[in-house]
Amino acid sequence: IGHPMIRVLLISCVLSATCFSSGVFLAFGADEPVVSPLTEDEQQAMDGVKQSEVLSTVAFLASDEMAGRNTPSRELDIASAYVAARFRGAGLEGLGPDSNYYQITELIQYLIAPGLAEISVAGSPVPSRGILFAGENAVALTAVVTNDKRLDDVSGKVVVIDEFPLPPQAIENPNMMLVTWARRIGPIASKGAAAILVRTADTSSLPEVAQRLKEKPLSLPPQFLVACPVVLIPADAKLDGAVTITAPAREAIATPVKNVIGVLRGADPALAQEAVIISAHLDHIGQLPEERQGDLINNGADDNATGVTAVLTLADAFAQLGNRPQRSVIFMTFWGEEKGLLGSKYYAENPLWPLEKTVANINIEMIGRPEENAEGKTWGTGWNRSNLGQLMALGAARADVNVFHREDVSEMLYTRSDNYSLAQKGVIAHSFSAGSLHSDYHQPGDEVSKLNLPHMTRIIRGLFAGALPIVDGQLTPVKTEK
Repeated sequence: IGHPMIRVLLISCVLSATCFSSGVFLAFGADEPVVSPLTEDEQQAMDGVKQSEVLSTVAFLASDEMAGRNTPSRELDIASAYVAARFRGAGLEGLGPDSNYYQITELIQYLIAPGLAEISVAGSPVPSRGILFAGENAVALTAVVTNDKRLDDVSGKVVVIDEFPLPPQAIENPNMMLVTWARRIGPIASKGAAAILVRTADTSSLPEVAQRLKEKPLSLPPQFLVACPVVLIPADAKLDGAVTITAPAREAIATPVKNVIGVLRGADPALAQEAVIISAHLDHIGQLPEERQGDLINNGADDNATGVTAVLTLADAFAQLGNRPQRSVIFMTFWGEEKGLLGSKYYAENPLWPLEKTVANINIEMIGRPEENAEGKTWGTGWNRSNLGQLMALGAARADVNVFHREDVSEMLYTRSDNYSLAQKGVIAHSFSAGSLHSDYHQPGDEVSKLNLPHMTRIIRGLFAGALPIVDGQLTPVKTEK
Protein backbone atom coordinates (compact mmCIF):
# COMPACT_ATOMS: atom_id res chain seq x y z
CA ILE A 1 0.00 0.00 0.00
CA GLY A 2 1.83 3.01 -1.23
CA HIS A 3 1.27 6.08 0.86
CA PRO A 4 3.65 7.22 3.63
CA MET A 5 1.17 9.53 5.34
CA ILE A 6 -1.10 6.64 6.40
CA ARG A 7 1.57 4.93 8.44
CA VAL A 8 0.55 6.35 11.82
CA LEU A 9 -3.00 5.17 11.30
CA LEU A 10 -1.81 1.77 10.12
CA ILE A 11 0.39 1.23 13.16
CA SER A 12 -2.40 2.36 15.47
CA CYS A 13 -4.61 -0.37 14.02
CA VAL A 14 -2.00 -2.95 14.94
CA LEU A 15 -2.54 -2.05 18.57
CA SER A 16 -6.28 -2.52 18.36
CA ALA A 17 -7.52 -6.04 18.99
CA THR A 18 -10.96 -5.08 17.65
CA CYS A 19 -9.91 -3.98 14.16
CA PHE A 20 -10.97 -7.20 12.47
CA SER A 21 -14.22 -7.54 14.36
CA SER A 22 -15.49 -4.08 13.49
CA GLY A 23 -16.97 -4.99 10.10
CA VAL A 24 -20.42 -6.23 9.24
CA PHE A 25 -22.01 -7.41 6.03
CA LEU A 26 -24.51 -5.25 4.18
CA ALA A 27 -27.82 -6.89 3.47
CA PHE A 28 -28.66 -7.84 -0.12
CA GLY A 29 -32.38 -7.46 0.36
CA ALA A 30 -35.11 -9.73 -0.92
CA ASP A 31 -33.25 -10.84 -4.03
CA GLU A 32 -30.21 -12.22 -2.29
CA PRO A 33 -28.10 -14.12 -4.83
CA VAL A 34 -26.98 -17.67 -4.19
CA VAL A 35 -24.04 -19.67 -5.43
CA SER A 36 -23.90 -23.38 -6.16
CA PRO A 37 -21.52 -25.73 -4.37
CA LEU A 38 -18.14 -26.11 -6.01
CA THR A 39 -18.09 -28.59 -8.85
CA GLU A 40 -15.61 -31.46 -8.77
CA ASP A 41 -13.56 -29.59 -11.39
CA GLU A 42 -13.55 -26.40 -9.33
CA GLN A 43 -12.77 -28.21 -6.10
CA GLN A 44 -9.83 -29.96 -7.73
CA ALA A 45 -8.45 -26.65 -9.07
CA MET A 46 -8.82 -25.01 -5.66
CA ASP A 47 -7.17 -27.96 -3.91
CA GLY A 48 -4.26 -27.47 -6.31
CA VAL A 49 -3.37 -24.28 -4.43
CA LYS A 50 -0.58 -25.72 -2.30
CA GLN A 51 1.24 -24.05 0.59
CA SER A 52 4.59 -25.30 -0.69
CA GLU A 53 4.11 -23.53 -4.03
CA VAL A 54 2.86 -20.38 -2.32
CA LEU A 55 6.04 -20.38 -0.23
CA SER A 56 8.37 -20.88 -3.19
CA THR A 57 6.78 -17.98 -5.08
CA VAL A 58 6.66 -15.46 -2.26
CA ALA A 59 10.15 -16.42 -1.06
CA PHE A 60 11.61 -15.64 -4.48
CA LEU A 61 9.82 -12.32 -4.90
CA ALA A 62 10.77 -11.12 -1.40
CA SER A 63 14.31 -12.47 -1.32
CA ASP A 64 17.26 -10.24 -0.56
CA GLU A 65 18.38 -10.77 -4.15
CA MET A 66 15.28 -8.83 -5.28
CA ALA A 67 16.59 -5.86 -3.25
CA GLY A 68 13.14 -4.50 -2.49
CA ARG A 69 11.92 -4.35 -6.13
CA ASN A 70 12.21 -0.59 -6.38
CA THR A 71 10.78 1.33 -9.34
CA PRO A 72 12.79 1.39 -11.54
CA SER A 73 15.44 -1.21 -10.88
CA ARG A 74 17.10 -4.24 -12.40
CA GLU A 75 15.46 -6.34 -9.70
CA LEU A 76 11.98 -5.14 -10.65
CA ASP A 77 12.79 -6.06 -14.25
CA ILE A 78 13.79 -9.55 -13.09
CA ALA A 79 10.57 -9.86 -11.09
CA SER A 80 8.59 -8.76 -14.17
CA ALA A 81 10.30 -11.41 -16.29
CA TYR A 82 9.47 -14.01 -13.64
CA VAL A 83 5.79 -13.02 -13.66
CA ALA A 84 5.70 -13.16 -17.46
CA ALA A 85 7.29 -16.62 -17.41
CA ARG A 86 4.71 -17.82 -14.90
CA PHE A 87 1.88 -16.45 -17.04
CA ARG A 88 3.31 -18.22 -20.06
CA GLY A 89 3.67 -21.42 -18.06
CA ALA A 90 0.03 -21.20 -16.99
CA GLY A 91 -1.00 -21.00 -20.63
CA LEU A 92 -2.17 -17.39 -20.55
CA GLU A 93 -2.12 -15.29 -23.69
CA GLY A 94 -0.05 -12.13 -23.52
CA LEU A 95 -2.24 -9.05 -23.72
CA GLY A 96 0.52 -6.66 -24.75
CA PRO A 97 1.50 -5.71 -28.31
CA ASP A 98 2.16 -8.73 -30.54
CA SER A 99 0.70 -10.95 -27.78
CA ASN A 100 3.63 -10.36 -25.44
CA TYR A 101 3.15 -10.03 -21.70
CA TYR A 102 4.42 -6.47 -21.24
CA GLN A 103 2.77 -3.08 -21.44
CA ILE A 104 5.87 -0.90 -21.61
CA THR A 105 6.19 2.83 -21.03
CA GLU A 106 8.91 5.13 -19.72
CA LEU A 107 9.31 6.50 -16.23
CA ILE A 108 10.85 9.95 -16.26
CA GLN A 109 13.17 10.66 -13.33
CA TYR A 110 15.23 13.71 -12.53
CA LEU A 111 18.82 14.23 -11.53
CA ILE A 112 20.61 17.49 -10.86
CA ALA A 113 23.27 17.91 -13.52
CA PRO A 114 26.96 17.92 -12.53
CA GLY A 115 28.27 21.19 -11.29
CA LEU A 116 27.91 23.45 -8.27
CA ALA A 117 25.82 26.50 -7.71
CA GLU A 118 27.96 29.59 -7.42
CA ILE A 119 26.72 32.65 -5.56
CA SER A 120 28.36 36.03 -5.05
CA VAL A 121 27.46 39.46 -3.73
CA ALA A 122 29.45 42.40 -5.12
CA GLY A 123 32.15 39.95 -6.21
CA SER A 124 32.43 38.23 -2.81
CA PRO A 125 31.49 34.51 -2.85
CA VAL A 126 28.67 33.14 -0.73
CA PRO A 127 29.06 29.44 0.14
CA SER A 128 26.59 27.05 -1.47
CA ARG A 129 25.51 24.06 0.59
CA GLY A 130 23.77 22.21 -2.22
CA ILE A 131 20.89 22.38 -4.68
CA LEU A 132 17.39 21.13 -3.85
CA PHE A 133 15.79 21.93 -7.21
CA ALA A 134 17.21 22.87 -10.58
CA GLY A 135 15.34 24.42 -13.47
CA GLU A 136 14.91 22.98 -16.93
CA ASN A 137 17.87 25.06 -18.11
CA ALA A 138 21.13 26.15 -16.49
CA VAL A 139 20.98 29.73 -15.20
CA ALA A 140 23.41 32.59 -14.92
CA LEU A 141 21.74 35.68 -13.51
CA THR A 142 22.11 38.77 -11.40
CA ALA A 143 19.03 39.90 -9.52
CA VAL A 144 17.90 41.88 -6.51
CA VAL A 145 17.36 40.07 -3.20
CA THR A 146 13.97 40.19 -1.53
CA ASN A 147 12.58 38.75 1.71
CA ASP A 148 8.99 39.44 0.70
CA LYS A 149 7.00 36.72 2.46
CA ARG A 150 3.72 38.05 1.07
CA LEU A 151 4.90 37.33 -2.49
CA ASP A 152 3.60 40.71 -3.63
CA ASP A 153 6.62 41.48 -5.78
CA VAL A 154 9.05 38.63 -6.31
CA SER A 155 9.05 38.44 -10.11
CA GLY A 156 12.60 38.40 -11.44
CA LYS A 157 14.09 38.59 -7.94
CA VAL A 158 16.10 36.28 -5.71
CA VAL A 159 13.90 35.26 -2.76
CA VAL A 160 15.58 34.34 0.53
CA ILE A 161 13.69 32.07 2.94
CA ASP A 162 14.49 30.21 6.15
CA GLU A 163 14.60 26.44 6.34
CA PHE A 164 11.45 24.90 7.78
CA PRO A 165 11.44 21.72 9.89
CA LEU A 166 10.61 18.37 8.32
CA PRO A 167 9.43 15.13 9.93
CA PRO A 168 12.22 12.55 10.32
CA GLN A 169 10.65 10.21 7.75
CA ALA A 170 10.90 12.96 5.13
CA ILE A 171 14.67 13.15 5.53
CA GLU A 172 14.84 9.38 5.04
CA ASN A 173 12.67 9.66 1.94
CA PRO A 174 14.06 12.20 -0.59
CA ASN A 175 10.94 11.96 -2.76
CA MET A 176 8.72 12.82 0.18
CA MET A 177 11.06 15.64 1.19
CA LEU A 178 11.05 17.17 -2.28
CA VAL A 179 7.27 17.00 -2.54
CA THR A 180 6.97 18.70 0.86
CA TRP A 181 9.35 21.46 -0.18
CA ALA A 182 7.74 21.84 -3.59
CA ARG A 183 4.38 22.48 -1.93
CA ARG A 184 5.93 25.21 0.24
CA ILE A 185 7.99 26.98 -2.37
CA GLY A 186 5.83 26.33 -5.41
CA PRO A 187 3.87 29.58 -4.91
CA ILE A 188 7.14 31.55 -4.85
CA ALA A 189 8.39 30.01 -8.06
CA SER A 190 5.00 30.44 -9.74
CA LYS A 191 5.17 34.17 -9.03
CA GLY A 192 8.23 34.38 -11.26
CA ALA A 193 11.10 34.30 -8.76
CA ALA A 194 14.48 34.12 -10.51
CA ALA A 195 15.93 31.89 -7.76
CA ILE A 196 15.24 30.86 -4.17
CA LEU A 197 17.96 30.74 -1.51
CA VAL A 198 17.30 28.72 1.65
CA ARG A 199 19.13 29.60 4.87
CA THR A 200 20.16 26.33 6.56
CA ALA A 201 21.67 25.69 9.97
CA ASP A 202 24.97 23.86 10.41
CA THR A 203 23.02 20.90 11.80
CA SER A 204 20.59 20.76 8.88
CA SER A 205 20.08 17.47 7.02
CA LEU A 206 19.21 19.24 3.79
CA PRO A 207 22.79 19.39 2.43
CA GLU A 208 22.98 15.60 2.80
CA VAL A 209 19.71 15.24 0.91
CA ALA A 210 20.95 17.65 -1.76
CA GLN A 211 24.03 15.48 -2.28
CA ARG A 212 21.83 12.42 -2.81
CA LEU A 213 19.93 14.33 -5.48
CA LYS A 214 23.12 14.62 -7.51
CA GLU A 215 23.89 10.91 -7.20
CA LYS A 216 20.57 9.11 -7.65
CA PRO A 217 17.66 10.05 -9.94
CA LEU A 218 14.29 10.51 -8.30
CA SER A 219 10.74 10.30 -9.53
CA LEU A 220 8.78 13.50 -9.10
CA PRO A 221 5.32 14.22 -10.53
CA PRO A 222 5.39 17.14 -12.99
CA GLN A 223 3.30 19.34 -10.71
CA PHE A 224 6.11 19.24 -8.15
CA LEU A 225 8.88 20.39 -10.46
CA VAL A 226 10.08 23.85 -9.49
CA ALA A 227 10.89 26.22 -12.35
CA CYS A 228 13.75 28.13 -10.72
CA PRO A 229 16.89 26.94 -8.91
CA VAL A 230 16.59 26.40 -5.16
CA VAL A 231 19.98 26.62 -3.47
CA LEU A 232 21.00 26.05 0.16
CA ILE A 233 23.15 28.69 1.85
CA PRO A 234 24.51 29.13 5.38
CA ALA A 235 22.09 30.62 7.87
CA ASP A 236 24.37 33.60 8.50
CA ALA A 237 25.16 34.42 4.86
CA LYS A 238 25.26 38.18 4.13
CA LEU A 239 22.98 39.09 1.25
CA ASP A 240 22.48 42.73 0.32
CA GLY A 241 21.56 44.34 -2.95
CA ALA A 242 22.12 42.29 -6.09
CA VAL A 243 23.18 38.64 -6.09
CA THR A 244 24.86 36.79 -8.95
CA ILE A 245 23.97 33.10 -9.29
CA THR A 246 24.98 30.33 -11.67
CA ALA A 247 23.37 26.89 -11.31
CA PRO A 248 23.15 23.73 -13.42
CA ALA A 249 19.94 22.39 -14.95
CA ARG A 250 18.11 19.24 -14.02
CA GLU A 251 18.50 16.19 -16.23
CA ALA A 252 15.60 13.99 -17.27
CA ILE A 253 16.31 10.25 -17.36
CA ALA A 254 13.85 7.91 -19.10
CA THR A 255 13.71 4.26 -17.96
CA PRO A 256 11.44 1.54 -19.41
CA VAL A 257 8.91 0.14 -16.94
CA LYS A 258 6.40 -2.67 -17.42
CA ASN A 259 2.98 -3.77 -16.41
CA VAL A 260 2.83 -7.55 -16.87
CA ILE A 261 -0.47 -8.79 -18.31
CA GLY A 262 -1.85 -12.17 -19.33
CA VAL A 263 -5.39 -13.22 -20.23
CA LEU A 264 -7.34 -16.45 -20.03
CA ARG A 265 -9.97 -16.05 -22.74
CA GLY A 266 -13.53 -16.88 -21.76
CA ALA A 267 -15.32 -19.92 -23.15
CA ASP A 268 -18.62 -18.20 -23.99
CA PRO A 269 -18.42 -16.21 -27.26
CA ALA A 270 -20.49 -13.34 -25.86
CA LEU A 271 -19.34 -13.27 -22.24
CA ALA A 272 -15.70 -13.65 -23.31
CA GLN A 273 -15.86 -10.02 -24.47
CA GLU A 274 -16.17 -9.09 -20.78
CA ALA A 275 -13.25 -9.43 -18.37
CA VAL A 276 -12.45 -9.53 -14.69
CA ILE A 277 -9.00 -8.16 -13.77
CA ILE A 278 -7.14 -9.87 -10.92
CA SER A 279 -4.18 -7.69 -10.01
CA ALA A 280 -1.47 -6.75 -7.51
CA HIS A 281 1.48 -4.36 -7.48
CA LEU A 282 4.86 -5.95 -8.10
CA ASP A 283 7.07 -3.11 -6.87
CA HIS A 284 8.17 -2.17 -3.38
CA ILE A 285 10.44 0.61 -2.05
CA GLY A 286 13.96 -0.76 -2.50
CA GLN A 287 16.71 -0.27 0.08
CA LEU A 288 17.57 2.17 2.83
CA PRO A 289 20.57 4.50 2.34
CA GLU A 290 23.93 2.76 2.65
CA GLU A 291 24.96 4.91 5.59
CA ARG A 292 22.28 3.27 7.72
CA GLN A 293 23.27 0.33 9.93
CA GLY A 294 21.87 -3.20 9.90
CA ASP A 295 19.42 -4.69 7.43
CA LEU A 296 18.92 -2.21 4.58
CA ILE A 297 16.61 -4.21 2.31
CA ASN A 298 12.89 -3.48 2.41
CA ASN A 299 11.91 -6.96 1.21
CA GLY A 300 8.20 -6.19 0.91
CA ALA A 301 7.13 -9.74 1.68
CA ASP A 302 3.62 -8.84 2.82
CA ASP A 303 3.56 -5.58 0.83
CA ASN A 304 3.14 -6.89 -1.77
CA ALA A 305 4.90 -10.12 -2.69
CA THR A 306 1.90 -11.83 -1.08
CA GLY A 307 -0.50 -10.14 -3.49
CA VAL A 308 1.61 -11.02 -6.53
CA THR A 309 1.89 -14.60 -5.28
CA ALA A 310 -1.90 -14.70 -5.12
CA VAL A 311 -2.19 -13.41 -8.71
CA LEU A 312 0.26 -16.05 -10.00
CA THR A 313 -1.32 -18.85 -7.99
CA LEU A 314 -4.81 -17.85 -9.12
CA ALA A 315 -3.64 -17.78 -12.74
CA ASP A 316 -2.48 -21.37 -12.34
CA ALA A 317 -5.73 -22.39 -10.64
CA PHE A 318 -8.06 -20.85 -13.22
CA ALA A 319 -5.95 -22.25 -16.07
CA GLN A 320 -6.27 -25.74 -14.55
CA LEU A 321 -10.05 -25.74 -14.79
CA GLY A 322 -11.36 -28.34 -17.19
CA ASN A 323 -14.23 -25.99 -17.98
CA ARG A 324 -12.83 -22.55 -18.66
CA PRO A 325 -14.66 -19.54 -17.14
CA GLN A 326 -17.29 -17.97 -19.38
CA ARG A 327 -15.85 -14.49 -18.99
CA SER A 328 -12.24 -13.65 -19.77
CA VAL A 329 -9.90 -13.30 -16.79
CA ILE A 330 -7.00 -10.82 -16.97
CA PHE A 331 -4.09 -11.31 -14.57
CA MET A 332 -1.91 -8.25 -14.08
CA THR A 333 0.95 -6.91 -11.99
CA PHE A 334 1.63 -3.18 -11.83
CA TRP A 335 4.87 -1.23 -11.54
CA GLY A 336 5.17 1.96 -9.50
CA GLU A 337 2.32 1.61 -7.02
CA GLU A 338 4.64 2.80 -4.27
CA LYS A 339 5.49 5.87 -6.36
CA GLY A 340 1.87 6.97 -6.59
CA LEU A 341 -0.11 4.22 -8.39
CA LEU A 342 1.86 5.01 -11.54
CA GLY A 343 1.58 1.67 -13.34
CA SER A 344 -2.15 1.32 -12.80
CA LYS A 345 -2.71 4.95 -13.78
CA TYR A 346 -0.87 4.28 -17.03
CA TYR A 347 -3.00 1.21 -17.70
CA ALA A 348 -6.21 3.11 -16.90
CA GLU A 349 -5.23 5.77 -19.43
CA ASN A 350 -4.07 3.17 -21.98
CA PRO A 351 -6.22 0.08 -21.35
CA LEU A 352 -5.51 -3.11 -23.26
CA TRP A 353 -9.08 -4.29 -22.68
CA PRO A 354 -12.06 -1.93 -23.07
CA LEU A 355 -12.84 -0.44 -19.68
CA GLU A 356 -16.55 -0.55 -20.43
CA LYS A 357 -16.16 -4.31 -20.83
CA THR A 358 -14.20 -4.68 -17.59
CA VAL A 359 -16.71 -6.17 -15.16
CA ALA A 360 -14.56 -5.79 -12.04
CA ASN A 361 -11.05 -5.43 -10.68
CA ILE A 362 -10.12 -7.69 -7.77
CA ASN A 363 -6.88 -6.13 -6.52
CA ILE A 364 -4.91 -7.99 -3.85
CA GLU A 365 -2.84 -6.29 -1.13
CA MET A 366 -1.04 -7.67 1.92
CA ILE A 367 -2.62 -11.05 2.66
CA GLY A 368 0.13 -12.74 4.67
CA ARG A 369 0.04 -11.51 8.27
CA PRO A 370 -3.35 -11.75 9.97
CA GLU A 371 -4.09 -10.08 13.24
CA GLU A 372 -4.93 -12.20 16.25
CA ASN A 373 -8.05 -14.32 15.72
CA ALA A 374 -8.30 -13.18 12.09
CA GLU A 375 -7.06 -16.24 10.22
CA GLY A 376 -9.22 -17.04 7.23
CA LYS A 377 -10.65 -13.51 7.05
CA THR A 378 -10.22 -10.93 4.31
CA TRP A 379 -11.70 -7.47 3.93
CA GLY A 380 -12.45 -5.31 0.94
CA THR A 381 -11.77 -1.60 0.58
CA GLY A 382 -14.50 0.85 -0.45
CA TRP A 383 -17.05 -1.74 0.59
CA ASN A 384 -20.11 0.49 0.23
CA ARG A 385 -19.30 1.60 -3.32
CA SER A 386 -20.42 -1.65 -4.98
CA ASN A 387 -21.60 -5.10 -4.05
CA LEU A 388 -18.39 -6.79 -5.25
CA GLY A 389 -17.32 -7.56 -1.68
CA GLN A 390 -20.65 -9.17 -0.89
CA LEU A 391 -20.54 -11.30 -4.03
CA MET A 392 -16.99 -12.36 -3.25
CA ALA A 393 -18.14 -13.28 0.25
CA LEU A 394 -20.79 -15.63 -1.08
CA GLY A 395 -18.32 -17.59 -3.16
CA ALA A 396 -15.45 -17.50 -0.67
CA ALA A 397 -17.60 -19.01 2.08
CA ARG A 398 -17.36 -22.28 0.13
CA ALA A 399 -13.64 -22.27 0.95
CA ASP A 400 -14.31 -21.40 4.60
CA VAL A 401 -13.02 -17.84 4.08
CA ASN A 402 -14.86 -14.86 5.52
CA VAL A 403 -14.90 -11.76 3.28
CA PHE A 404 -16.23 -8.86 5.32
CA HIS A 405 -16.57 -5.11 5.65
CA ARG A 406 -13.83 -3.68 7.83
CA GLU A 407 -15.31 -0.32 8.67
CA ASP A 408 -12.26 1.25 10.35
CA VAL A 409 -10.08 1.42 7.22
CA SER A 410 -12.26 0.30 4.30
CA GLU A 411 -12.99 3.73 2.90
CA MET A 412 -9.63 5.35 3.68
CA LEU A 413 -7.61 2.57 2.01
CA TYR A 414 -9.91 2.49 -1.03
CA THR A 415 -7.89 5.27 -2.67
CA ARG A 416 -4.45 3.97 -1.63
CA SER A 417 -3.92 1.08 -4.01
CA ASP A 418 -4.10 0.34 -7.72
CA ASN A 419 -7.82 -0.43 -7.75
CA TYR A 420 -8.44 3.29 -7.42
CA SER A 421 -6.86 4.10 -10.80
CA LEU A 422 -9.48 1.91 -12.46
CA ALA A 423 -12.28 3.06 -10.16
CA GLN A 424 -11.66 6.63 -11.28
CA LYS A 425 -12.39 5.47 -14.82
CA GLY A 426 -15.72 3.96 -13.78
CA VAL A 427 -14.65 0.35 -13.23
CA ILE A 428 -15.93 -1.50 -10.16
CA ALA A 429 -12.56 -1.96 -8.48
CA HIS A 430 -11.64 -2.85 -4.91
CA SER A 431 -8.62 -4.15 -3.02
CA PHE A 432 -8.81 -7.21 -0.81
CA SER A 433 -6.44 -7.59 2.12
CA ALA A 434 -6.04 -10.32 4.71
CA GLY A 435 -2.95 -9.12 6.53
CA SER A 436 -2.43 -7.05 9.60
CA LEU A 437 -1.55 -3.39 9.25
CA HIS A 438 1.69 -4.16 11.00
CA SER A 439 4.63 -2.16 12.32
CA ASP A 440 6.91 -3.68 9.63
CA TYR A 441 5.01 -1.76 6.94
CA HIS A 442 7.65 -0.23 4.62
CA GLN A 443 10.42 -1.50 6.88
CA PRO A 444 13.20 -4.11 6.45
CA GLY A 445 11.31 -6.28 8.94
CA ASP A 446 8.67 -7.17 6.33
CA GLU A 447 10.24 -10.59 5.74
CA VAL A 448 8.96 -13.93 4.46
CA SER A 449 9.73 -15.53 7.82
CA LYS A 450 6.92 -13.47 9.39
CA LEU A 451 4.21 -14.59 6.97
CA ASN A 452 1.48 -16.95 8.10
CA LEU A 453 1.60 -19.34 5.16
CA PRO A 454 -1.39 -21.56 6.08
CA HIS A 455 -3.53 -18.43 6.37
CA MET A 456 -2.19 -16.98 3.13
CA THR A 457 -2.83 -20.22 1.24
CA ARG A 458 -6.35 -20.40 2.62
CA ILE A 459 -7.05 -16.82 1.57
CA ILE A 460 -5.88 -17.50 -2.00
CA ARG A 461 -8.26 -20.46 -2.13
CA GLY A 462 -11.01 -18.20 -0.84
CA LEU A 463 -10.30 -15.56 -3.49
CA PHE A 464 -10.49 -18.30 -6.12
CA ALA A 465 -13.83 -19.58 -4.83
CA GLY A 466 -15.10 -16.02 -4.42
CA ALA A 467 -14.22 -14.94 -7.95
CA LEU A 468 -15.55 -18.10 -9.66
CA PRO A 469 -19.24 -17.09 -9.87
CA ILE A 470 -18.24 -13.69 -11.25
CA VAL A 471 -15.80 -14.89 -13.89
CA ASP A 472 -18.27 -17.61 -14.85
CA GLY A 473 -21.02 -15.07 -15.50
CA GLN A 474 -23.34 -16.28 -12.74
CA LEU A 475 -22.99 -13.03 -10.77
CA THR A 476 -22.30 -9.50 -11.96
CA PRO A 477 -21.27 -6.75 -9.52
CA VAL A 478 -23.05 -3.43 -9.61
CA LYS A 479 -22.26 -0.05 -8.11
CA THR A 480 -24.12 1.05 -5.02
CA GLU A 481 -24.70 4.48 -3.60
CA LYS A 482 -22.11 5.34 -0.96
